[in-house]
Amino acid sequence: MAVIVYAHEGESVYDYFFLNHLIKDNHVYLLTFNEKPDLVPEDVHVVRIPEPFHPKVSPLKGLNAILGSFLRSTLFKKCLNNIKHDVLISCGGLLYGFYSALSDCPCYVLFIWGSDVLVAPKLLPFRFMVKYSLKKAHTVVVDSDVQERACIALGCDPRKIVKFPWVDPRPILNNIEKGAKEVKERLGWYADDPVIISTRHHEPIYNMECLMQAIPHVIKETRNARFLILGTGSLTEKLKKSVSAMGVKGSVKFLGRVPFNEIPKYLKMSNVYVSTSLSDGTSASLIEAMACKLAPVVTDIAGNREWITAGSNGLLFPVRDSKTLAEKIIRLLRDEDSRKSLGMRAYETVVKKADWQRNSKLLDGVVSSIVNIK
Repeated sequence: MAVIVYAHEGESVYDYFFLNHLIKDNHVYLLTFNEKPDLVPEDVHVVRIPEPFHPKVSPLKGLNAILGSFLRSTLFKKCLNNIKHDVLISCGGLLYGFYSALSDCPCYVLFIWGSDVLVAPKLLPFRFMVKYSLKKAHTVVVDSDVQERACIALGCDPRKIVKFPWVDPRPILNNIEKGAKEVKERLGWYADDPVIISTRHHEPIYNMECLMQAIPHVIKETRNARFLILGTGSLTEKLKKSVSAMGVKGSVKFLGRVPFNEIPKYLKMSNVYVSTSLSDGTSASLIEAMACKLAPVVTDIAGNREWITAGSNGLLFPVRDSKTLAEKIIRLLRDEDSRKSLGMRAYETVVKKADWQRNSKLLDGVVSSIVNIK
């Protein structure tokens, strides 16, 4: 049994996913600056690092992006050294990955989060931080080809990259029929109302405004269409106001943050899944929808193209093109056979590619390799 330090916020579904796997055969600590990590399995020991700045001060704004990181890395290193660990896993090339790079830890594993290599390096300070994190890491774990290419372009040695999808569709596949009818009734919708669902966070990178702009066009053609919006974020109130301003509030429900184990019920009661993201690696939200046999309509970006072949197991639309998005949704709502065919092929794609029993062995191999070095 190895002693693993997992460094991140403890508030992402990916955090829970990895921690839940690692704790099965290891002694695991979560090392975090977050005062209230809320997606952490019970058996994980939480070690909170004292935050040197006011909690409302973003660690990624202004001079704090660089100067603040050096102070945080000092506190990070002090807490890390108090834990006799075998493996350090840090999440993201910014922040925790950078703290780890500055901590003099001889062998640490860097999990690439997506925007840290796909978006952040456009700004020079962030580019420096990410490149340094990649250079110092012993192993770099990515979830997609697009992330792998981005890491290599930033100078990462391709020989130390390990790639596999970060998703386990088995819980959804095993519980795909539970609770769908009851949920639809509770929402006050009729059985034959078609439902379009989004499960992305309400942050700029996910461009939820594009979906809001498409809603009136869809409602005009399919008056009983219903839109189910899961998740929260900094733009939630703005999205709600835009829906009200466009006069389609009665066709849209915002459910807020939904526990992971309840998401399959909402996916199963839906007919079309939409993602308007501007950037993605392997999207867990997309894989979950595909596992529920939904027809996906997603942005035409590299990460999505690794999973979606247009016209075969889903539909693609140009980034920020709300008109084309609406047209694709309307097309699927009118053509039930096509919608079901795309959904079935999407399901088959997930069963074939997202095999966690196989992919988890790659993660376990990464941990074992570090332990053997030490």
